[in-house]
Amino acid sequence: MKKQIVLSLGAVVILAGCAGSNDYTPAAGAPGGKIYADACSGCHKAISEFAIPADKANAAAIAEKVGKGSLMMPSFPNIKGEGLDALTQYVVENSKRK
Repeated sequence: MKKQIVLSLGAVVILAGCAGSNDYTPAAGAPGGKIYADACSGCHKAISEFAIPADKANAAAIAEKVGKGSLMMPSFPNIKGEGLDALTQYVVENSKRK
């Protein structure tokens, strides 16, 4: 029982490192792949292995997730405008569908 609790707490601590807010700001004109590599790949798989539910595989849903984050994903308030457009297009075009 103690082992399960320790393992569960360890997983929470590790995953919590990917929550909250992230102050990453992409360089002007950065392509979506560069933004994904810099901001997303630390927590997410390679884009070729990244799977999105079919109903969330659109620019609007991805932009909302990037801006607001979620329980396990930080928000990225500084990815906006052209950078956000480049990132969402890259993710939509290169990720798998669940």
